[in-house]
Amino acid sequence: MYSIIKFSFWLSIFLIGYAYILYPMLLFLFDKFIQRPKFTTTENLPKVSLIIAAYNEEKVIEKRIKNCLELDYPKDRLEIIIASDGSDDRTNEIVRRYNLDGVILFDYSKRQGKANVLNETLPRTKHGIIIFSDANAFFEPDAIKKLVCYFDDSRIGCVCGLLKFVNAQGSDSAELENFYWRYETFLKKIEGARGSLLGANGPIYAIRKELFIPCPSDTIVEDFFIPMKILEKGYKVFYEKEAVAIEETTKHIIQEKQRRIRIGAGDFQALFRLLPMLNPLKGFSSFSFWSHKVLRWLAPFFLIFAVFLNLFLLMDPLYKLVFAMQCIFYICAVVGQILSWSGINIKPINLCYYFVSMNLSLLIGFVRYITGRQSVAWARTER
Repeated sequence: MYSIIKFSFWLSIFLIGYAYILYPMLLFLFDKFIQRPKFTTTENLPKVSLIIAAYNEEKVIEKRIKNCLELDYPKDRLEIIIASDGSDDRTNEIVRRYNLDGVILFDYSKRQGKANVLNETLPRTKHGIIIFSDANAFFEPDAIKKLVCYFDDSRIGCVCGLLKFVNAQGSDSAELENFYWRYETFLKKIEGARGSLLGANGPIYAIRKELFIPCPSDTIVEDFFIPMKILEKGYKVFYEKEAVAIEETTKHIIQEKQRRIRIGAGDFQALFRLLPMLNPLKGFSSFSFWSHKVLRWLAPFFLIFAVFLNLFLLMDPLYKLVFAMQCIFYICAVVGQILSWSGINIKPINLCYYFVSMNLSLLIGFVRYITGRQSVAWARTER
């Protein structure tokens, strides 16, 4: 029994380390020594429909519409749609002002959640390439051109752009958010360059309309589900870092909590709806899905197992030291949270807090998913 406990303890530690450290290293080596596939591009500009889902976005919607109207893309080849999910502020009123500029408002009076809004909106679009975005993200002028240039390649089913974060005034989360996002972007670049990007950045991605599978009505994280179903069909999901959207970070890490919990619930929901992607016969896509996503989603349980199993091994000095290190780590996370409330930034301590906060949000998300307490409707994060 003692040997089984030791094995289980070190397996938990290994799987955490593999998901966050070893897999990125393997991915780097894989990319360095195994040639990437070639995808063709074109300068032809297809007709595209841009869908921006919005809920109570009166503070930013006008700025976002102006951003769309100033894009470097032919106006006669770009359909701009604001899909309002039961907004009860001035969002709809503001959008209607731009009707003569070609901006279309789909006003859904009943709030139903983003996935259902997209399900209803997409069949009403005119064009064969659909671009999804959010009201609080702003495209760089050539973003659409960079996204759509790959769709002449019949293997490509979805193209995701790069999401850049800028600091909110007085933000103490921005530095950590950007650090984590740079880490994620590194993984996305390599996976996406091979056409195996796992999910998309919700504020900037494009798909072929005919590949769209309506999301189940209770879908929580549609920007993961939609691209993954395209990948499951055998099409490539590409990452184009030159297609850029910019979004402002939250002012405080704590403001991200509910958003991360919601995403966590959506992650576990997606896991059960994407079981075919776990099949090793899917090749690199399956390997990445297991390594980058599934093990990461299970990390909160590995962290709990590591502490719990360590308690049965304390008669050994080595395991006393390891337990002490775990205790110090979690104490630093608690201190990091307190410092965050005070607006104090000490990188190593705040990094502990950020890591624990992410995994705690995943755990709470799991509980909400299995108990059915996670709403599909989203609430905008104040920035």
